[in-house]
Amino acid sequence: MLRIRRYLKPYLLMFTAAVILLFIQANLDLALPDYLSKIVNTGIQQSGVEDTVPNAMRQSTLDHLVLFMSADDATAVHNAYT
Repeated sequence: MLRIRRYLKPYLLMFTAAVILLFIQANLDLALPDYLSKIVNTGIQQSGVEDTVPNAMRQSTLDHLVLFMSADDATAVHNAYT
């Protein structure tokens, strides 16, 4: 075994990289069903929208949105997002 170590020493970095890449590949292969279930649940069952209300929006987007609202609705939206 000690004689083999002498010949394998120059390839230690590549061997370590191969083991790490195999570990990453195994984890990604096991995570794939979870990703696909999230795609199906969000994309097909909920028509691609997880939540209908945005958490944040830019001021310019808010200004454009207010153009199409009544005064009462605009006040409610300004109170919710400022």
